[in-house]
Amino acid sequence: MGTPYTVLYDSVLSKIKDYDFLNLKEDVVYSILHDYIRPAIVSFRICKVDLSNRNEKGFNITLNDTEIEILSNYMVINYLDSNYIRVPLALKQTLSSKDFNAFSPANQLDKMMAVRNKYLADNETLLSRYSWIKRKN
Repeated sequence: MGTPYTVLYDSVLSKIKDYDFLNLKEDVVYSILHDYIRPAIVSFRICKVDLSNRNEKGFNITLNDTEIEILSNYMVINYLDSNYIRVPLALKQTLSSKDFNAFSPANQLDKMMAVRNKYLADNETLLSRYSWIKRKN
């Protein structure tokens, strides 16, 4: 029995609090998060297991906690990039609530980039530690 993608989705959801997800059904949220799995796998270049050994429901192999954490962090980084950093900020503001519009666009972008960079730095630390441990099968 391998690791289902829902383990990654739940890990990502514990790290981001997107109020847009509150109004969506779980399967819709999981479908959105599914788009971030492949970029996360590509970013995890030093993985000690074959991440291509997967199907539409999950991995055919069992991932350890560190591998799950690294993948989910990469998913969060890609989520932040595609939803807050690499989108026209003016468009994001017109689609958001009144509360969202109260913030400075430049300040918001700076904060999102700081959060992204923190996840990236944390993941680099995890990757460094991961590269030194031996994988137990």
